[in-house]
This record gives sequence, structure tokens and C-alpha cells, in this order.
Amino acid sequence: MMGRWTGAGESIRKTVLFWWILFVVVQAAERLFLLGDALEQETPSVPLLLTTLLVGVRGDFITATFALVLALAAAGAWTLVSHKWDDLRRSSTLCARAFHRACPVSAALVGLLLFVLLCVDMGYYGFNRQHMDFVFLEYLGDLFAPATTTGGTNVQAMEQTSAELGAAGKWAWRLTCFLALQAACIGLWWWSFSTAVVPVLDRWRPGSGFQANAFLVVALIVGGAGFHHSGPYGIRIAPIGSMVYYTLAQNPVLFASEALRIAWVSRGGGERPRSAGAMPYDLAVRTTQGLLGPAETFVDPRYPLVRTITPSPDSLRLPTPPNIVLLFLEGLDRRYLGQTYGDVKGTPFLDRLKDDSVYFQHFFSNGVQTSRGLFATLCSSFPRLGAAAMKTRYAHDYLCLPSLLQRQGYHTEMVIGQHRDLNRLQTFAARNGLHQLLHEGDFPPGTERAGVGIVDGALFDLCYERITQLQADHRPFFLTTLTLSTHHPFGAPDRHPDVRVLRQRVQDQYVAALRYTDLELERVFTRLVREGLLRNTIVVILGDHGRHEPVGHTDIERKAGHFASPLFVWMDESLRSPATYRPRTVSAVASQVDVAPTLLALSGGLPSLGSFAGHDVSCLLVRDCLPDRIAYLTSVYDNLVGLASADGLLLYSLSAETFQEATLDFESMPEDEQSRRRLSAARGPDLLAIHDVANSALDSNRLWSWREFGQRL
Repeated sequence: MMGRWTGAGESIRKTVLFWWILFVVVQAAERLFLLGDALEQETPSVPLLLTTLLVGVRGDFITATFALVLALAAAGAWTLVSHKWDDLRRSSTLCARAFHRACPVSAALVGLLLFVLLCVDMGYYGFNRQHMDFVFLEYLGDLFAPATTTGGTNVQAMEQTSAELGAAGKWAWRLTCFLALQAACIGLWWWSFSTAVVPVLDRWRPGSGFQANAFLVVALIVGGAGFHHSGPYGIRIAPIGSMVYYTLAQNPVLFASEALRIAWVSRGGGERPRSAGAMPYDLAVRTTQGLLGPAETFVDPRYPLVRTITPSPDSLRLPTPPNIVLLFLEGLDRRYLGQTYGDVKGTPFLDRLKDDSVYFQHFFSNGVQTSRGLFATLCSSFPRLGAAAMKTRYAHDYLCLPSLLQRQGYHTEMVIGQHRDLNRLQTFAARNGLHQLLHEGDFPPGTERAGVGIVDGALFDLCYERITQLQADHRPFFLTTLTLSTHHPFGAPDRHPDVRVLRQRVQDQYVAALRYTDLELERVFTRLVREGLLRNTIVVILGDHGRHEPVGHTDIERKAGHFASPLFVWMDESLRSPATYRPRTVSAVASQVDVAPTLLALSGGLPSLGSFAGHDVSCLLVRDCLPDRIAYLTSVYDNLVGLASADGLLLYSLSAETFQEATLDFESMPEDEQSRRRLSAARGPDLLAIHDVANSALDSNRLWSWREFGQRL
């Protein structure tokens, strides 16, 4: 039986093993080469580097296994085509020999394809610091599409390609070094296999060919899963906080395959279901452009929201780029501020902070879930009504606050108390400018948890440590965080007597959880101020949305309450002057999409071209201005869209195709029919136009393009 290890079967097994590991080697060699690019951006610690390389090799084994399966399938198909089935069935030796001859050829062809992909990825990473993504696939689509179907974009793609090929000096040396490294690694594996692996295999004598085959199959299955029970998903959720090294750890083929999936999903994004009498799309575009940028120039019809940005004469700019701390308090609802329950105040610290801040009393979240609130705030883009963009359109191009601050020299990071893959946050963050993402695994062992994750007190403590470190680096920083204790089931610790009393006295447990968050925020915020750690710092506090739960006295309040986030803008004394800051309550309408352009204006980083759905509202920090601001709202809970303006609040049910109107404080409009229809008649077309254009542009990846506009910022 031992003899069954020898002969054609043995040769096939050796061939399989050789090519399998060779596929891993060429991918690992590319990562080793790209490590030089990563080191230019960030110097890693030894554990971070080891984790990056280990995760990368796991992904390489996944891709190598699938490449090997493809090669074996091709070899099997060729064997069947080149020999008669009856001959193969009569002679297992003939079958094995024919298959053995086909294996190296098919493996070499698959390996060549893989090598070409790695060369392209190497070049793209050097240019964009990303693996092959949606943008790259879109570029290929433009390059090879007929001119009549792409509006001339293939001409631009050809010109760009020609220019790149003409600048051989930029990439020839890089490609030469890459090929040399690959040749060295391939040669090293070839020599190692011949001199070390083959002798070991020759000395090994399994009990039967079946046992040898079973051992090899099990190894392939384990390798194909990336040595992790989650398979490719385990690579995507790798515990790497640095976005530079998280990107480096991702396997380029797996990364590109996900981008291809997104591209396929987006193919129909531009097709809009049209109801009878709906506004023509070109009119909807003009209407939306008139609302978002009446005095600005829209530069490309393919990207309906990209326009020039001219700073307003009233816009404020601070003397030096400030540090920015952006706090998302889970489900923070302005209806719960300033409330007293018996003799216990619900939010005494936030109430006092309101008096020392610029407080926006008619601020709105643009969506009703965390992923939508983060997207709207960080990228100044309206959330889509269907599945959240961060979850399903994360590979698209966006012009986001962290990316623009990073271009200004800011360090950017985020701290969360859940897993880093929350709403595909890690993947989204790696593409949109965050240097560092700290999650539940970065807290000390034994950190208190309650409800859905780390309690807010521990979260604020880690933020305190990060701010202390970032202030010591003498570099402007952007830090954002998202709390959890006010998320259902409101599992906040009740060690403080106020929290215990409210738990017993108020049936709605959100109230007690909010009191806990208020206490912990006060503790850490006052410590930061006392120790001077907020010098040269702007602190922005808002909700990711209003209450998840439908809370209110009327139907429209229960629907609109999901958007009832407040906004606090606080500046350290070192930044305050009569010309830049006057604590007060602002009555103008604003929303989450206004946050990014406002912070960029204050820091001096507002780009000259952008796709922002919001506007710079920094003038409101010192005076009344911008009386005609609007806020666009979307709710997947009630399948509705809305528009808030100085005239009031207008909601439109996409299911019932009916309008509802209310004041900005969610009170009912006058009962007479003429008044009831005034707002819907005036603002209804505007609302539906924004809904149509915003969703279409997002779904078809036409919000922004770094390839088209990145050099024009």
C-alpha cells in the first residue's frame, strides 16, 4: 500500500503543493514590497507589523486555494477534452498522467493571471494607497467602453492612460524593483521546494494514497478558510486599528472581488422608478442644484452635486487650525434636554453646556440610524433611503471630513465601544481618511460592558487618554467617538443615585441612561478643561439621530422625533474672540450635512470644489445669518422623506404618497385646509427632487470622483 504514494499520484500531489504555496509567495511578496509605501505613511509597532503580515498571509492562502482550484478544474477539463472518455475510464494510469501533464500548464496560466493582477495592484497602491477598488474598476470601464455610451469619459481615460505610460520614469524603476523582488521570492521557493520539501515528502510514507490525498484536501480546506472559522470575513474584520496597515493586510484579489460585487450592484443604480407625473430627472437635477448651490457652478453633468465652493464673506476662519473633537451621543434627542423628573434633572451638564456653547435648537439628523448619521456628518452627503451607504456602498468615492483634514496635516482617529466592523465601519474608515480606529478590543481587559458594548464612562476615559497623547504630539488632530449607553436596552450602570432614582421613577429607561451619559461626560469634559487638554480645540456634540423609538404625542412627532438631534458647538477659551464665537441659541435650520463644511471652513480647509450636500454655517457662531437653510430627512422606519425649513417641517410618505406638515418643534399646523396645503405646495417639489437626485447619484457612484476631481481641490 505504501507504493501507492509513488508514481503519478505522488507527482500530482507535489505539483499541487508547489503551486499552492507559490501562489501564496507571490502575494506575500507584493505585500512585502508595499510595506515600503506603508512605512512612508506610518511607522508601526512590532505587534502591529506582525499582525498585519499574519492577517495578510491568511488572506493570501484563501486566494491561493481558489486559484489552485481554478487551475485544477482547468486541468481536468483539458484532460477530458484531449482524451476520449472511454480511454480515461479504462485506464486510471492514463488519466493520472494526462492530468499530471495538464496541471503545471493550467497552474502557470492561472499564476500568470494572478501575477498580472498583483502588478496592477502594486501600481495602483503606489498611486492611491488603496488596493484595486471600485474607482479602479470604473476607470477600466471608462477606458474600454465605447465613446457613445460614456459621454466621452473613455477619451479622458485614454488620455490619462497615455500620459501615465508616457511618464515612464515614474513607474519603470518601481516596476523593476517589484519584478526583482518577485523573482527572488519565486526562486527562493523553487530552491526550497527542491532541496528541502521534496526530500521530506520522499521520506514520508503514509499508509495509503487515500490518506495522503485526505491530508492534502484537509490542508486546502483549512487554507481556503484563511485558518479562521469566518473565512474571508475574518480578514475584513482583522483587529488592526491603523487604517494604513489594515489596508496593507487586505488581500488585493479579495479586495478587488468585493469592489467588483459593488460595481455590479451599482450597475442599475441610475435606473430610477418613475411614477406617473413624476418630475423629469433633468428638472429634478436643476431644482436640487438651485437649492444646494444657487450661486455656484456645477462642473460636470455626470456628477450632479459636484460644484465650485466659494467661501461666504460671512464665513469664519480661526487663526490656526484647531483640534476637533466630534462626539456622537447615541440617540441624543433634544426633546429630553432641560427636563426635570420630580427633583432630579435629566441632563444638568448638557443644560449648562448649552449656555456656554452655540446651541442649534432646530438641528436635525438627516437619517434615523447610526450608520446614516455618521455618513451624513462625516461626508456631508444625504443618506440613501434603502440599505445604508456605509454598509452597501462603502467602496464608492466620497469627499469626507477626515480625508480633507488629513490633507491639511491632521491626525484623524475614531474610538468606539463595539466591534470595529460595526456597519462595515472599518472598511469605510480605511477608504475615507481615518488614520486610526480604536474599538472594544483596544480597551483594557475587564473594562465594564453593559447593553450593546463598552459603557460610556470607559469610552470617555479612553478618549481622555487619546486626547492627552494627541495634544503632546503638537499636531492638529481630529478625534471622533460614538457612545452606546443610551442605545436600547439602555444598559447603563446605576451606581449614581440620580440614575437609580430615574430607573425607578421613569418608565422610559432612556431617561436614566441619558443621565448616566451626562454624568460621565461632565466628569471627563471638566477634567480635560481643568488640565488644559482642550486648548485650541473645538468640541462638537450631537446625536447620531434622535430616539430610535417612536416617541411623541402625535403621529408626526413620533415620525419626526427620529431626527430630533441637537447640536452643541463649544470652543476653548484660547480660540474665543468676539469675531469668532458668541455663546447663544441659534434658531436657524441646520443638519448633520452642515457639520463637515463648517469645521473645514473654521480650520481653513474648505475645498474650492466639492460635492457637499451641506453648507458652511460658521457665521451662525456669532450672528444671525442664512435664514433660508433647509434640511433633507430620510427615514427607513416609516418609508418617508422630509424637508425642514423656516416655513416648517414637511414629511412625505412614499408608501401612502401623502404629505404631513408640522412646525419645527413638531406641533401641528393650523387645521384649515388652505394653511395645511401651503407648505406641501411650496416645498413638495423641492423635497421630491432632492430625494430623486441624491439617491440616484449615490447609487450610481456619481456623488464624487477622486480620479476626476481630486487634483482640483
